Amino acid sequence: MVKNKVAVFLDTSFFLALKNKDDKNFNSAQSWMRRFLKNEFGQIYTSTLIFNELVTLALIRIKRPDFAINLGKYLLNSQRINIINLSNDDFHSTWEEFQKYKEKRMSFTDCSILIQCNRINCKFLATFDHHFKGLIASNLS
Repeated sequence: MVKNKVAVFLDTSFFLALKNKDDKNFNSAQSWMRRFLKNEFGQIYTSTLIFNELVTLALIRIKRPDFAINLGKYLLNSQRINIINLSNDDFHSTWEEFQKYKEKRMSFTDCSILIQCNRINCKFLATFDHHFKGLIASNLS
């Protein structure tokens, strides 16, 4: 458990596992989300870039338009998940991070997570992506 109840940021891989019963991380995501909704980690955040990535992946890669629409509605209708925008400063800082982590092959969206988590004092990232290891607390296993 995170000691400081500051914030948790939800990544694309977390949402995909949370809402897809066929995902290998479905049960884990469900368990973690119950904890997040009990406010064990503070405010719950995601971003417009995660929203974009999430509905696009559901539509294009998973090839399920209904799933993409349902994911979008889930996020937009949630009273607990705060969707934040990338500010102009965030955008430029993300570009710097993207260049810094080019060898890790982190996407621009993933780099934006690091910048936004820093800005909002978020200490925990809900993700099943391993490339965040060592960059921010994100142990969902």
